[in-house]
Amino acid sequence: MRTNYSHIVLLIAGLCICACSTTRTVPEGDRLYTGSSIKWDGKKPGDYATLTENLESSARPKPNRKFLGMPVRLWLYNLGNEPKGKGLNYLLRNKWGEPPVLLSSAKRDYTSNVLQQYLVDNGFFQADVVSDIKYKGKKKASGVYTATPNLRYIIKSVTYETDSSQLGRTIAASTDHSSLVVGKNYSLDSVKAERERLHNRLKEQGYYYFTADHLLVEVDSTLNDGTVNMFVTVKKDISPLARKPYYMRKITLFPNYSLDQDTSNRIHRGEVTLYRNFGVVDPEKKFRPLIFRRSVFLKPDSLYRLSNHDITLQRLIGLGNFKFVKGQFRTVRDRDSSVNNRRDTTIRRDSSSNRNNFSINRRDSSYRTRLLSDTGRLDATFYLTPYPQYSLQAELRGTSKSNNFVGSEVKVTQRNRNWRRAANLLEVSVSGGMEWQTGGQLVSANSYSLKGEVALTVPRFISPVRRLLNIRTPYVPRTRISLSYELFSRQNLYNLNAYTFQWQYLWRQTRFLEHNWAPVSITYVLPTSTTPGYDSILKVDPVQRRAIEKQFILGANYNITYNNQEPNRIHSFYLNGNIDISGNAAGLIVPKGDSGRTLFGSRFAQYVRLNGDVRHYWQLSKNNLWVNRFFAGYGLPYGNSRTLPFVKQFFTGGSSSLRGFRARTLGPGTYRDTSSRYLANEAGDIKLEFNSELRIHLISVINGALFVDAGNIWLQKSDTNRIGGQFSGHFLKDIAVDAGVGLRIDASIIVVRLDLAFPLRKPWLPENERWVLKDVRFGDPDWRKDNLILNIAIGYPF
Repeated sequence: MRTNYSHIVLLIAGLCICACSTTRTVPEGDRLYTGSSIKWDGKKPGDYATLTENLESSARPKPNRKFLGMPVRLWLYNLGNEPKGKGLNYLLRNKWGEPPVLLSSAKRDYTSNVLQQYLVDNGFFQADVVSDIKYKGKKKASGVYTATPNLRYIIKSVTYETDSSQLGRTIAASTDHSSLVVGKNYSLDSVKAERERLHNRLKEQGYYYFTADHLLVEVDSTLNDGTVNMFVTVKKDISPLARKPYYMRKITLFPNYSLDQDTSNRIHRGEVTLYRNFGVVDPEKKFRPLIFRRSVFLKPDSLYRLSNHDITLQRLIGLGNFKFVKGQFRTVRDRDSSVNNRRDTTIRRDSSSNRNNFSINRRDSSYRTRLLSDTGRLDATFYLTPYPQYSLQAELRGTSKSNNFVGSEVKVTQRNRNWRRAANLLEVSVSGGMEWQTGGQLVSANSYSLKGEVALTVPRFISPVRRLLNIRTPYVPRTRISLSYELFSRQNLYNLNAYTFQWQYLWRQTRFLEHNWAPVSITYVLPTSTTPGYDSILKVDPVQRRAIEKQFILGANYNITYNNQEPNRIHSFYLNGNIDISGNAAGLIVPKGDSGRTLFGSRFAQYVRLNGDVRHYWQLSKNNLWVNRFFAGYGLPYGNSRTLPFVKQFFTGGSSSLRGFRARTLGPGTYRDTSSRYLANEAGDIKLEFNSELRIHLISVINGALFVDAGNIWLQKSDTNRIGGQFSGHFLKDIAVDAGVGLRIDASIIVVRLDLAFPLRKPWLPENERWVLKDVRFGDPDWRKDNLILNIAIGYPF
């Protein structure tokens, strides 16, 4: 009976909400404005869909926001009354609700002019837009804007009107790759793009004071044949400073600058330390000048270039030692420039081998006079405010796994951002965590882990090969050297000791492309303290022995990542590729014995491991995103190894994989192990996985998701302990499939994710019974216990 009452209450509540009038608070004589639409009169342009979308986005006012087609916030507003305090009415009216958008707020004439101007800016010089009102019922109305585009103008010719001055010659030589293309439709955006292109081109040629506003683009549309002639010229009243290129004179860095008190004003000239092509003002000697050698790309007596300016700024920021970097450029008067150039060159001639600077100063005075009249000189000063050198960070993490384990971890990291005064980052970290089992019938599998790591990151490549990978980009290349030890202890079962040493080169090639190459990666895993309890598990599940094998991995790996995700990009891609090789060099040197090839008495692993991760992000609308991901991994063990080392094998299932299956319980292939359900360690040498997820914004910081996952893992070679686990040409029959719904609380700095999933296809069942959609019974508690998986995680799965 109680259940019936609850259904009635829910039904009444739903009817109340649905019956709530959206026009309850609309004043008498006014109407609820439900939005606007665009109609085309006459022939539609070829890109009318894009034009229509932009016209609709420019129309004002915007109607009340909707969720799943319903104006929920307007309903909430209408449920309340005028608030007299901080009670429920205040929340409904001022916090949760949204007042109705009224027809009286629609300025139709103004909006018509805005829409008409948009069409003019896109080449429809004779366009016309008229407005009308469409009434609906007694209290609603919408706006209708009818656009008559008429003739669309195209570009007939583009002329760059320049004179014989140095600026005019530079512009005339910069017309290639113009944004104004003959035969293309006229648009204001292309005019803006051309001005910006020429501005950047001139900045690259030394014109420091030249801006896009100094360019004038005139349009002649008097031909009355649907074409325009365009003329690009320089405004006549621009400053003389903008008409000539500039060369650099001095570059000075203040690496210990304080924003609170301008320390540069207290520096005397004698405190400037000259290093190569720049000076450093650091009386307290906190930074060695050599750390800026690969960051300063502006050089004395060289032409000012915008690219060198930008690279210098980004590299100084990229060092990671400075929270603020400010650059200032000052014009040098001709007289000061002539005197100071001679003095500066004398210093450099004695302390460096800058031959170009020396040869310039040996030229006659008439050349110097002509040079200074046709060009200018700049002094550059960079003010760098450092972070505190030392910092201490503590992290607390919590985990909840789908295989009935929960846990927590504490990590403490001490950082020295300027070790040995060379902008080196020295990190010493210790961490400890526990994990305990909340369900299952296995021997107690609670565990704890302890880890310590020392890592040194140097802002350059350290290599015996000179100028190794010395790439000219705005990004700082780095060398990272790390040494770590980890103890993993599973209560009453075993202990694992892992020692790892890595030498890595990290560099970003472009804004979207980065590399990670570890030519040396050594891992030694040593099991200790196995117990009789674990031995009893091995008797019924001998595969578990792989988890505690002694492993010696002598390898190298390379990782490349491309990621062009941006907020306003409709189609974005993420691509990651990795190659991991172990034992190939050692295999050529170490002779083969009776027990294989060994090093220090231990067999070392030999394998090649490849994997790729491809993701496509499709922004369907402002608040809806469709993500598709495909992952493929392949491992080839050889020589000493029959399978990949356990720590290098592929796993599936869990919160970021196939979410309808518990972590590490699926596969390989059609194999199903029921003896180790809560001590799951199923792994394979091959992995295929596909995920598709639709992400929908619900309200405030809450997002929803619908998803489907498919995939499995396989073995490279047959294993009598895992029948059906080997990869074959019929691998598609072994694919597992699941589906589910998710809820995400996205607070920007952290995303809490809950995914509820269930299997659709179970590969371990008989071949004609693997699809189990017909067996789904959400109302059956036994079915829910065995099939419904709740994943709780931090961050998005991909």
